[in-house]
Amino acid sequence: MIRFIENIGDYFATNYFDEDFSAKVLKKAGFDADLKKQHNQAIHRLREDYYRYKEKYQDNRLRQKDKIALTHEWHTRLLTALGYETQQPYDQWCWLAEKENKVAPVRHQLVRGERPHLFVMEMKSLVKDQATDPEGLFDQIFVEEEWSRVFELGEEMELTPEIINEAISEIFLLPQDRRPHYVLLLAGNEIYLLHFEKWYRGSYLRFDLEELFEQAFDKKFRDYYTLFYCLTGRETLAPNSEMILMEQLDEDSHKSAYAVTQDLKEGIIHAVEALANEAVWYLKNRENSNFDIEQLNEQFAQELKDDCLTIVYRLLFLFYAESRPELDILPTDDATYQKGYSLEMLRDLEQVALNSESSREGYFFDHSLKTLFRLVHEGYPPEAQGEGLDKRFRLRRLDTPLFNNKKLHHIADVQFRNKIWQEIICQLSLSRMQKKKSRGRISYANLGVNQLGSVYEGLLAFRGFFADQDYIEVHKKKKPKEGTFIVPRQRIDEFDKDEILKDENEEVVILPKGTFIYRLSGRDRQKSASYYTPEVLTQTTVKYTLKPLLEKFQTTDKEGNIIWTEADEILKLKILEPAMGAAAFHNEVINQLAAAYLEAQQFLTKERINPGDYQEELQKVKAFIATNNVYGVDLNPTAVELGKLSLWLNVIHKDMETPFFGYRLGVGNAVVGAWLKAYRHKDIKFKPVGKSGKK
Repeated sequence: MIRFIENIGDYFATNYFDEDFSAKVLKKAGFDADLKKQHNQAIHRLREDYYRYKEKYQDNRLRQKDKIALTHEWHTRLLTALGYETQQPYDQWCWLAEKENKVAPVRHQLVRGERPHLFVMEMKSLVKDQATDPEGLFDQIFVEEEWSRVFELGEEMELTPEIINEAISEIFLLPQDRRPHYVLLLAGNEIYLLHFEKWYRGSYLRFDLEELFEQAFDKKFRDYYTLFYCLTGRETLAPNSEMILMEQLDEDSHKSAYAVTQDLKEGIIHAVEALANEAVWYLKNRENSNFDIEQLNEQFAQELKDDCLTIVYRLLFLFYAESRPELDILPTDDATYQKGYSLEMLRDLEQVALNSESSREGYFFDHSLKTLFRLVHEGYPPEAQGEGLDKRFRLRRLDTPLFNNKKLHHIADVQFRNKIWQEIICQLSLSRMQKKKSRGRISYANLGVNQLGSVYEGLLAFRGFFADQDYIEVHKKKKPKEGTFIVPRQRIDEFDKDEILKDENEEVVILPKGTFIYRLSGRDRQKSASYYTPEVLTQTTVKYTLKPLLEKFQTTDKEGNIIWTEADEILKLKILEPAMGAAAFHNEVINQLAAAYLEAQQFLTKERINPGDYQEELQKVKAFIATNNVYGVDLNPTAVELGKLSLWLNVIHKDMETPFFGYRLGVGNAVVGAWLKAYRHKDIKFKPVGKSGKK
C-alpha cells in the first residue's frame, strides 16, 4: 500500500483509496511517458536537498526563527519542483474580517477566474529534533517574532487567531468571493492538503515526504513521485485549464462510494434471507418446539421479513455511528467499549476461520450483538443499574422502535449461530470486488445519510416468501451481476446453461422448497410509489424552492451585495413532506435553512462565530429546525422510523438527547383525504362568505 499518503477522515472513499489508487490517479492525469519521467526526476532530485535540510534543521544551536527561515527555504525548493511560482511570498495578506486588522499569513494566493482557488501556507517543520517532538497541526501557533525572518506584519496587522488550525477554519469561513477551495499547508517533512468542505468533517490528506523518498527509492515505486506531483502540483491542483484533476478524483471517489451502495443492497438481501432461514431452523429445532410448518404462510413471511430487516437496519446504523465518532452517538474512543462491546470488534473477526464445530455452532456473535443492541436501547449506565457491566463509558439511550425487541414479531428470542452472523457481517462490510480479494472494507463514513437512504429505497420493492417448490435463479446470458429472477426448477430445460445461476463449483444454485426467499417485486414498488430522490436533485429542488422564501428576508445594496434584514423568521418556516420516505428532502431543507440562518444572524449581529465552534453551532440550528419545524407522512411504517433516524444522524451534536418528533412524523396516506360527510356537524366551523353572508 501507499505509505506516504494518509487518507485522514476518509478524504477519499476507502474503497477508492486502495492499492490501485496510484494507477487510477495516473490514468486520470493522462501524462505520457516523457512527462511522467520529467515529474519523477523533478521530485527525485529533491531527495538529497531534503536530507541536507533535515541535517541542518536538527542542529540544536539554531534558534527557532532560524529553523523557520531554513524551513521556508526548503519549501521554496519544494514548490519550485511542483511547478509553483515562488517569487514575492507573502505579498498578499488574507484579511479575515472587514474593518478589523485580523490577518492570516498566506505565502501565495492562486486564483481561477476572479476568485481565490488555492492558498499556499506554511507552519513550523514537523521534523523531530533531538530534544522534543514537534507540535502538530492542531497545536502550533503563529508567533510573530519567530517568523520575522520570513514575513513582516504591517503596523495595523494582527495575527489572529494565532492557532494555525483556527486560522485555517477562519479562511474556509470567508465569503465565497474570498474563500479558497484548497489550502496546501507545508510543514517541512510533511504536507497537508485541505479542502474547504471536507475540513469541517475532519478529512484531509497528509503527505510524509521522508516516507515518499524512502519508498520511491525502490524503482518499482518510482511512479509515486508522479503521484505526489499529481496531488499537490500546480499543473493539476490549480491549473489554468478548465479541468482540475483533484476535482475529477473527488467525483470518481464520490461515484465509488455510491457504487458501494449496490453491493450493500446485495449484502442486505443476503442477510435478510440468512437471518430468516436461520430463524425458521431455530424455531423448528429448539427444545420443546411447538413450531408448526403451517405457520409458513404469507403473513408469517412478511412479518419475518420485517423482523430481519429491522435487525439489518440496526447493524447499518451501528456501522455508520461507529464510523463517525464526531457524532458522539457511541463511545468509540473508550477502550472498554471498543474491545468488549463494539461492532468493530466483531468486524475484526469477519474473516477468521471457524474451524471447529463449536465455533461454527456457538453463539458468541449473537450474545455480543444482543448485548450491544440492549445497551443502545436502554442507554448505559441504565436507569436501573445492572450488575457485571463496566461503568466507565457512557452511552445515551436511543429512543426509537428500531432497537426495541418488543416491536419484533417472531425473532426476539431467536439465537443465531456464529457462522450465520459472521457471514452477514462480512457481507455488510466488504464490497463485491473486495469480497473476492478478501481485503478492504466499505467505508461507512463516506456513506452519508443520502446514500444510506438510497440503500433503503432499493429494498422497498422486495418481498419475502417461502418457496412452495424447488426454485432456480436465472439471469441475462453470462451476466449474473445484472440481477437474477426466480423460476421453478422444473423449467430448467427452458434456459440456456449460461442463463442459469451457478455457484463457485459450477453447480446449479437450487433454492429448496420451504426456503425463505427475499426478492424483487416490481408490483410492490408500483403500488407504493417507492422511489428515492438522488442527492443532486434534492439539493437543486430545495435551493430553488427556498430562494423566493429567503429573498423575503434580504435586500441588496447599490453594488448588488446581499443584505440580510431578518434571521429569526427563518426559524419559523415549517417543512412538510407528504411522502417522506427516508427524509431525503427533509434533511436537505434543514441543511440549507440552517446555513442561511447562521449567515443572516452573523450579518445582523456583526459578530462572527468562532471557527472552531461553527460546526457545533450549525448542528444546533439544524437540531432546532428538525425538532420543531419538520412534518412528514408516509405509507410505510419502516420508512417513517428510518426517516426519524436519518434526521437524527443529520442534526446530532454533543450532549444532545435523542430528538422527539412526536406525531409530526407519522404513518398515513397523504393522498387520501376525508370528505365533509366524514366529520360530525359540530366539529365543523362555518363562517359567512361574501356580501350575501352565505355560510
